[in-house]
Amino acid sequence: MLRKRILIVDDEPKVGYFLKESLESLGRDYDVSHVQSGEAALAEMTRRPFELVVTDLRMPGLTGLDLLDRVREVSPGTRTILITAYGSDDVESESKRLNASHYFTKPFQIDDFTAAVQDVLADETPGMADAGDLGGERLDRITQRLSDLRFEVGAQCILFADTSGRLLAEVGPADGFTPVALTELMGGGFNTLFEMARHLHEGHAFNLTYHEGVRYDIYAANVGDKLFLTLIFDRRQGASRIGMVWLYTKRAIQDLLDLVSISPRPAAAGSPHSE
Repeated sequence: MLRKRILIVDDEPKVGYFLKESLESLGRDYDVSHVQSGEAALAEMTRRPFELVVTDLRMPGLTGLDLLDRVREVSPGTRTILITAYGSDDVESESKRLNASHYFTKPFQIDDFTAAVQDVLADETPGMADAGDLGGERLDRITQRLSDLRFEVGAQCILFADTSGRLLAEVGPADGFTPVALTELMGGGFNTLFEMARHLHEGHAFNLTYHEGVRYDIYAANVGDKLFLTLIFDRRQGASRIGMVWLYTKRAIQDLLDLVSISPRPAAAGSPHSE
């Protein structure tokens, strides 16, 4: 299984370490990190995705509620838990408004906390879970197929993510951009396209978006209705060829659908949508 990433945000090192150690002692596949401020948490989230953020309320700089609001904005698929020694009805109400999965007032039983984390992550249902277990040999085969596609079309980098923006696999150098930020932006665009298809009663469609920039050409195509590919081309190495990219990407998508155990569906005819 892919390890689920948890970020603990608490300005008290001893508290952060205790919570981190408690989660790691569960013997589950959790990758737990600790930072001491909301600002550091947001910086960490630009480097890699997290399934869960656990934050204290009162910290220098951004408060825990401020951080919940920012997490909801920059990474909608990330779940959150708020903990505080200064609980009140107003704080609890605001945490619920900001979609916190749980709210704990100190002191609390550590067993209750670890059980809540397990419940949140067991109930976590973004596209990766819908696609089946992508760990081990399956993920290796997906990564190899992405590497083959990169070679076929001459891309600088290829990203494979779910529509919440969670990055599942990456091949090639991310020179000049942040992969997590890019997949989160692209994921929102695909959710809009899926809503449009449902509005038109068209069922499942194949969407290829294209951005022609000064430095980069960027293509993105959905893999089923939960996952998508993003292909980045550095224009300094030569312009991409849209027909070739379209051809090889559609072939790769059929293979990826098989690898993630989503049954391929007929692709809708059409032309690329410009971003």
